[in-house]
Amino acid sequence: MIGVHSGPRPELGITDWRFSTIVRGVRAGYHERWIAVDEKRLQFYMERAYLHLYRSRSQNADEVEVLALHCDPNEPDDTGALKHALYKRGPHIHVTAAEQPFPHSHFALNRTNIDDVLGSVKSLHEAVASGILLIRDQVLDLINERGI
Repeated sequence: MIGVHSGPRPELGITDWRFSTIVRGVRAGYHERWIAVDEKRLQFYMERAYLHLYRSRSQNADEVEVLALHCDPNEPDDTGALKHALYKRGPHIHVTAAEQPFPHSHFALNRTNIDDVLGSVKSLHEAVASGILLIRDQVLDLINERGI
């Protein structure tokens, strides 16, 4: 696991680590999970890359998850009606602050070019970075600009 946090290293697990964003009252958590291909542990594949945004309305308020950018590039094929793998393999958004079914829906950012996105670590990184830029431009900057 690889994760990001700001401040002293937290005692909590990596999925609970947080770091500051450009918006007061909005923090984020980011982690990746890499799995060894074999016992030699010389090659790894990415199982997931997850960015979560949390908001608190006051200093004493609990953080509430509001949005997530996930990427599960090695999601196994599924044959059910939901076809989640089509949408989960590339970067996708979850609107976690909304009511069902939105928190569990996968809004794919690269569905039409998923083969290119998954073609290399570089292109996958660029697609995730593009999703992060989208969140900055369309969420964080709007909160700052409008004081929402």
